[in-house]
Amino acid sequence: MKFLTYILTCTILISSFVSAEEKRVLMLISSYGSEANPELSYDLEELAQSYLVLHDNGVKLDIASPKGGAVLVKNNKDALKYIQRFKSLATAQLANTLATAETDIKHYDGVFIIGGSGAMLDLPSHQATQQLLTNAIDKDKVITAVCHGPAAIADLKLTDGSYFVAGKQVNGFTNKEEHAFSSEHLSDFPFLLQDHLIKNGAQFVHNAPMLPYVAVDGKLITAQNPGSVAKAAEAMVLALGLPVSARKPFSDEATMALISAARQNGPVEIDLALQQAEHNIDINYLALYGFYAYSLADDVDKARELAIMYTISMHFSHPEFDAQLIVQSLEQGLVVQANTVYQQFVRRYPEHKYVAELKTKLML
Repeated sequence: MKFLTYILTCTILISSFVSAEEKRVLMLISSYGSEANPELSYDLEELAQSYLVLHDNGVKLDIASPKGGAVLVKNNKDALKYIQRFKSLATAQLANTLATAETDIKHYDGVFIIGGSGAMLDLPSHQATQQLLTNAIDKDKVITAVCHGPAAIADLKLTDGSYFVAGKQVNGFTNKEEHAFSSEHLSDFPFLLQDHLIKNGAQFVHNAPMLPYVAVDGKLITAQNPGSVAKAAEAMVLALGLPVSARKPFSDEATMALISAARQNGPVEIDLALQQAEHNIDINYLALYGFYAYSLADDVDKARELAIMYTISMHFSHPEFDAQLIVQSLEQGLVVQANTVYQQFVRRYPEHKYVAELKTKLML
């Protein structure tokens, strides 16, 4: 009995020691953006969400960039409470980011690479940044890269000369997402991320456009788009050997998860979620998905995406959204449904220029 008590005591002490061990992660962001080209920056929302998830799970965090020093900090999402909280924690770090050339990866357990268009423009080509990440690989650190962030690891090589991503399950911003949401910047990019990862031997795995997906291959964690970022941060917490604390999902994250459920189980999932008095669903994100999803879908998925769009239209209305719903219904041969939506359109927007255009399409 005394022996059993001794074993249990030792187990508890060891467990307490392990859980108390401090983990430190280096957040890596682009320093390409400026007031003159703010759209070519790191993604502030991705940084804020991942930073808060890691912070709330007890991970110590530093922020680094290729140039070091102050980076552009956008204020267009300051109304969001989580952005406010993030800035209260990290404003000083953003005003004085660590330069990658002066950062030693041995002080960290992992690197979290943030996306945004800027990640395509300096992280893959900046020599000190590439060396920092190569050192992270050599020292077997956890590496997480989200959205455009995998651009930073696409060309990294192992000591035998092979590409780090070769043979690994990897994902990131897909070609379809690039052409839909980054088309104005594609001429600036050195490559399309999906194509480049595949070219260097990665097994590129992904979800439908805009929907979340996190790939985990050993100590490499990659996430497809902004809706995947918080889950990627939680995957990193697990990879660091820490328990993941329960949390309320971010609104955009919850919305994209709802869309995933609706695609799997039927659009009624949306109605069920929105009838909850205190839901955390962003109607505008739902509408954004509905607006783009049909045109980005493969032919076999178009009917499913249109059904989701119809359900969203029960909770959201905008002339561009409604007009597209009519046109896409006609493409699917749903003439009666298209006419019904058109009559609603005329009542809602009687003076809109689309009234006459849609009437012609409907041959009324």
